[in-house]
Amino acid sequence: MKTNFLRLFLITATIFSVSFATAADSLPVVQPEDVGFSSEQLNKIETYFTSRVEKGEIAGIVTLVARHGKIAHFSAVGYQDAEQEIPMEKDTIFRIYSMTKPIVSTALMMLYQDGLFQMNDPLSKFIPEFADLRVLRDPNGPLDETVAMEREPTVQDILRHTAGFSHCLGNSEYDKACVELGLFSTQTSLKEMMTALSKIPLMNQPGSQWRYSIGPDVALRLVEVISGMSADDYLEQKMFDLLGMDDTGYIVNSDNAHRLSPIHWRKDGELVPIDEAHGRPRGGVLAEPWSVNSYTFDHEYKGGSLGLVSTTEDYFRFAQAILNGGKLNGKRLLGPKTVEFMSRNHLSEEQNSTFSPALGFGLGFATIEDATGAGYPASEGTFYWSGAASTYFWIDPVEDIVVVSMTQHMGVRETSAVRGELSALVYGALE
Repeated sequence: MKTNFLRLFLITATIFSVSFATAADSLPVVQPEDVGFSSEQLNKIETYFTSRVEKGEIAGIVTLVARHGKIAHFSAVGYQDAEQEIPMEKDTIFRIYSMTKPIVSTALMMLYQDGLFQMNDPLSKFIPEFADLRVLRDPNGPLDETVAMEREPTVQDILRHTAGFSHCLGNSEYDKACVELGLFSTQTSLKEMMTALSKIPLMNQPGSQWRYSIGPDVALRLVEVISGMSADDYLEQKMFDLLGMDDTGYIVNSDNAHRLSPIHWRKDGELVPIDEAHGRPRGGVLAEPWSVNSYTFDHEYKGGSLGLVSTTEDYFRFAQAILNGGKLNGKRLLGPKTVEFMSRNHLSEEQNSTFSPALGFGLGFATIEDATGAGYPASEGTFYWSGAASTYFWIDPVEDIVVVSMTQHMGVRETSAVRGELSALVYGALE
């Protein structure tokens, strides 16, 4: 990466002042002290990540911190494209990958509170192909050695990742079978994905353990079946339009393609984009060029596990609506008790043992059950999730805080610490 400290500093300062003023036109922005933060400490977020850019550890990052519904910090540092030295902007568009999951779970719960299904409904009530699923005798064994289901997976199972499905993102024989059936192909619709998924055995008995999975893809197919609308139309009309999430969706049009950040990986010591010219890091379908670069044209796959693009501000709008009990600027998605229900740990003790002793999982979000065991400052009851390209968000109901951070990196080990670093910086700024 070619950098110049003075140039980077000036770029960052200009972006900060201009875009922060722009954000003030549409979202409430306050001085940190007005909501109980120290300006001096909160400003360390920008300083710290600027230093990481200078060291070549990350290309760039956008961070937003809000308390009591008001933005106390919003900065963009470094580069949207490190190789081309295109500055990071507040309105840079990011592939959010698994941060699609909480949005989709919320969409399904909007139908739940209309009384259109129950948590214990079997999936086959809406997707008949799932009535005859088989289960692997051994999760690591041959795919043709299966047993019958002890019970069918339910709607609650897919939202909390206990249905027995896998995520099919690794390099095992099971994962390769998912790819061969086209589960994540850009040409596979959700309906077609469910048909293909029904041909693969479950990894474990439904309800027996937590296993990260493509359950949210099933959830989004349920949204289509129950609402009678396509997934993208439902999300746009029932959520994104209401919340003012104008840059969130499955496709980046030609007018905004220049705002879509490439995903960076480290090649020969330099941060370069994942593309045909530079190749990709090893591991999984998410790093395939067709997955990384399929966002500027319309495609059949409108995913629930991944697939959305968004901006930092847009995702803040979603997260703040959830923290507000399902409402933002007078527009309601969910009722407060529904949000409370979603953000609780829904795992049994046995299921939790296959996830984390300090954490739980609700209906679309991980939950912090033991703050001391989380590994970084946090309030018990905080719920959160992240994305494969190192995007993060969390909602802290105790301190009334929302934090969103966006980067675009895969296989870059330095980004694994961003969540903990940002947590230390944010909570260290509370007065």
